[in-house]
Amino acid sequence: MSIRFPLKIRVLATLAALAIAVAALAAPPSTPPVPALSPPDLDAALKAGVPLVVEFGGERCIPCMNMQPVLKDLQALLSKRARVVNFWIQPNPEVARRHQIIVMPTQVIFDAKGREIFRHMGYFAQPDFEKALKEKGLL
Repeated sequence: MSIRFPLKIRVLATLAALAIAVAALAAPPSTPPVPALSPPDLDAALKAGVPLVVEFGGERCIPCMNMQPVLKDLQALLSKRARVVNFWIQPNPEVARRHQIIVMPTQVIFDAKGREIFRHMGYFAQPDFEKALKEKGLL
C-alpha cells in the first residue's frame, strides 16, 4: 500500500528539491583538496623558498580528517603567501621521526628557509590557527 500525498505537498517538495539543485549549481567553485606530499615532495617543498604549513597526520585518523576543512579554508586564505599540505606519517615513519612527530595530528609551520617556526599537536580550531599564522606574519 502506497501513501498518496496531497498535490500541495508534492508541489512543495518538488520546489524544495529544485531550489537545492539550483543552489548547488550557483555555488562558487570549491578550493581543491589539500594535497598530501610524499617524502621527496616534502623535502622539495621545504627547500622551495615559500612558507609551508604541514599537517602531519593519517588518512584514517579522525582528528586529522576533522582538520581537513580547516586546512582547506587556510589554503584559500593563504593562497600565494604560504603552501598548505598534508603529510601522512603511517607509511613514512622515518620522516615522522626526523620531524619529531609524536601525536596525530601535528601542525607545523615552516618559514621560507624551511625552518620550523611553530608547532601544535592535536586538533587546532581555525580561529586559533589563524591567530598563530598572524603572529608568524603569514596572515
